[in-house]
Amino acid sequence: MAVYEFGPFVLDVSERWVKRDGQRLAVTGKTFDVLRLLAEAGGRLVGRDTFSTQLWPGVTVEDRNLTVHIATLRKALNAGEQVDYVETVARTGYRLAVPVRTGATNEPARPPGVPPPPEALAVQQEARAQLAKGERLPALKALGLFERALALDPRSATAHAGLASTYLFLASTLIRRPLPVDEAARLARESAVRALALDACQGEACAVLGQIKMFHDGDWQGAEQDLARAVAIAPDSVDAAEAYGWFLCAMGHHEAAIEWLTRARRLDPLRRETVERLGMTLWIAGEGERGAAVLADASAIDPEARRPHFRRMVVLDDLGRHDEAMAERAIWLKLFGDEATGLRLAELGRQRRHHTAMTEWIGMLERLNQWYEVALQAMALDERQRALEALERCVRERGTGAQFLLQYPPLRPLHGEPRFRQLVEELGLGHLLEADRVIVPFRMRS
Repeated sequence: MAVYEFGPFVLDVSERWVKRDGQRLAVTGKTFDVLRLLAEAGGRLVGRDTFSTQLWPGVTVEDRNLTVHIATLRKALNAGEQVDYVETVARTGYRLAVPVRTGATNEPARPPGVPPPPEALAVQQEARAQLAKGERLPALKALGLFERALALDPRSATAHAGLASTYLFLASTLIRRPLPVDEAARLARESAVRALALDACQGEACAVLGQIKMFHDGDWQGAEQDLARAVAIAPDSVDAAEAYGWFLCAMGHHEAAIEWLTRARRLDPLRRETVERLGMTLWIAGEGERGAAVLADASAIDPEARRPHFRRMVVLDDLGRHDEAMAERAIWLKLFGDEATGLRLAELGRQRRHHTAMTEWIGMLERLNQWYEVALQAMALDERQRALEALERCVRERGTGAQFLLQYPPLRPLHGEPRFRQLVEELGLGHLLEADRVIVPFRMRS
C-alpha cells in the first residue's frame, strides 16, 4: 500500500510502521492513525472534526483524546530536536510542517516499453463495464475483478485507480451502502495514493481523493485543490472532468460545472453517469427542459439503468409535468422488480389521485432509507416538515446527495428554515450562504 516520506521519516501505511533513518519508531494504535491522516493530507490542514470522524466514528470523544495522541506523536518524531514536525493551527487542527512525498510502493513502476499483460487489460475492461452500471451487485463484481487485475498486474496504476473508484461507490446510499462509509473511504484513499505513486499523472486517482474530501470529509477547500489538480495533470481524463464539474455544481458554479461536464461528455459520449450529471446540472442551473432531454439521452445509453429514470422523474415533477414523471416512476419500479406497484401508481395518476400515489411512493422510499430522495418527493407535495425530517436523517447518516441540498430546486423553499440552515452548517457549506466567500473555480484551458 502507500508509503509516505517527510523529513527524515518513512511511513508505510499497510505495514503500519514509521522509521527514522531506517530505525523503527514506537508509534502505534491511534497515534499511528493520527500520523497517517496527516501524511495523507500531504501537508494540508487536517481539522479536528476530521480526526474525530476518521478515528472515532460514531463516538463522542473529548478534544483531550486527540491532544494526547498529538503530544505522543510529537515526542516520538522530535526525539529531542528543536524542529516541531507537527504544526498546530489554533482551535482548528494540525498539519505536518515539512513537505510530504509519496514514496516507493511494494511494486516498482513498469519499465518503459513493457506492455501490461493482455489478460489483465481484459479483466480491467470488464471491471469498468460492471462499475459503469451503477448498481450494487455489478459494483461488487467490479471490486473482485479489479483485485484480480491487480493480481495479474500489481503495477497497474489504472487498476489501482479503478479499485479506488469502486470503493468510493460502495459507500453510496444509492446502492444501500455495501461498505461502511469510513472503511470505504479509507480503502479508496489508499488505492488512489497507490495509483498516484505508480503514475503521478493519474487523473482518476487524484479525482477520487478530491471526492473523498467532498463526500466524506467535508473538506471543501481540500476537495477543490485535489480536483483542480486532477484536471490540470490529466486534461483528457473523463473521470477528472466529471468529478470537477460535479463539485462545481455543488458549489453553485453552474456555468463552469456545465462547461466541465460537457467536456467530460465529449471525452466519452456513452458514459451514462456523466450524461446524467450534466442533465441534473442543467436543471439546477434553470434549464429544466434541456436537463430533462439530456436525462432522456442517459436512459437511451443504458435502457436497463434505473437512476436516469429517477432523476428525470424529479426534474419532470419540478417542471409540473406530473403525468410524464409518473411514467418515469413506473419504469423505475419495473426495473427495480416491482412492476405491480408501478402499474398501480400509474393508474392512480390517471384517476387524478396524484396525492395518494405520491404518498404510497414516498412511503416506499422511506422503507428503503433513501432519505434525500424522500425529501425531494415530499417537497413535490409541499410537505416541508417531512422533507426536513428526511434531510436531517440523510445528513446524520451521511447519505449520498446531502452535499447538494443548497442546489436542488425543490429544496429552495426551505432555505430560510432554521433547521435547514443548521444542516448547511453541519455539512461545512455555510460559506455558500455568503456570496462573497465562494471558492473560485479552476478555468478550463482553451
